[in-house]
Amino acid sequence: MQLNNALAKQIAGKAHQVLKRDILIADLSGQLLASHEGLRHGFVTEALSVAQTGHSVSADFEDRSTKWWPFIYEEQTIAVFGLPLDSGPITQEAITLLQGLAEVIVYQHFLLDKIQSAERVRADFVQLALTAPAVDAVDIYRQADILQLNLRSSQAVMLIHIDGLERDVRRRHAHLSAEEQQLQLDVVTESINTHIREVFKNFQDNLVAYFGDDRFVLIKGIGGDTLTTLNTIRFLTEKAEFALAAVQKLDLGHTVTVGVGQYYPDLGGLRKSYQDAKLALEVGSKVWGFGRVFHIKQVGMFITLAGTTQDRKAELAHQILSPLLRDEQLFKTVQVFLASGLNLTDAAERLHIHRNTLIYRLDKTKKLIGLDPRHFDDALQIKLGLMFYQDPAAV
Repeated sequence: MQLNNALAKQIAGKAHQVLKRDILIADLSGQLLASHEGLRHGFVTEALSVAQTGHSVSADFEDRSTKWWPFIYEEQTIAVFGLPLDSGPITQEAITLLQGLAEVIVYQHFLLDKIQSAERVRADFVQLALTAPAVDAVDIYRQADILQLNLRSSQAVMLIHIDGLERDVRRRHAHLSAEEQQLQLDVVTESINTHIREVFKNFQDNLVAYFGDDRFVLIKGIGGDTLTTLNTIRFLTEKAEFALAAVQKLDLGHTVTVGVGQYYPDLGGLRKSYQDAKLALEVGSKVWGFGRVFHIKQVGMFITLAGTTQDRKAELAHQILSPLLRDEQLFKTVQVFLASGLNLTDAAERLHIHRNTLIYRLDKTKKLIGLDPRHFDDALQIKLGLMFYQDPAAV
């Protein structure tokens, strides 16, 4: 166990506040890590001697007489302290206070690091469970139980994208090593994870994990006994809007976008829900821009913009259009209206019906499938959906 630059700098700054004097900190190889006046690079022979022998020494450093002694944590020397003598006598009380301050800071750091390590383990496991090419459901459930993660409830997946979060954190800590930058990113992402959990009352059925690339996964529990893919859409969309507002309230200075997957039963369904959420986020952002909630059903047949399978596109087309396909009259009406270039008068003439009757049927279509054939974006989705439903290889 040794101190890194960031931790040494934190100790030096805090010690200066309390002792009102400059503090030097070196590692076990004698290299300077930090001081209150700023990081000084260089090798200090006396610091190396103290690290090796455990005995304090006094010697000139940069034309200042300085006393060096070991910093012992959990019965191990993990660094060396230096105090210039020209800023006042070094009392045993001051040494004890400095030692105690450093111990508290180091303890807090390593405790947080252990907590974050546990969070990384959980996040890596959740990522594996949702994204691995193939998994053994029994084994995944067993590991989830060991990690105290509930994957056995009725759940669906949301992806929360905070655009530019990682880039901003790394830029603010550009002076640190890559490892130390990652620790800083862990602090930020776990704080966001905690906030999301808290706004959902820390219910056991809700899991939150950071997957990297500015994306947080929220596995959202769904109550009820008669759940289906279709009757959970409104619930999940409302919860996604709630999550979006909660993250926006953190005022992070970044645009937040949420993709929502459908509910499907069991682990295989949860993995499918993740793919839905990913598609909804990626396609919705491309078509309508960032800063909104996109449910996979809302994105609909625009998934042709993404690299998903033809079977998945055909399946989604069936989910969206099945109420329309079951009504022969409406189905024919929409087909003719689309073939007429969305022109009400031309379509009514082709169908041999009054214009108001056509409007009534189009209103009924909108209520049935949530897409209005009179709006270009919705009409395009319906057209694409019909192509995929009738011939999955059409596009």
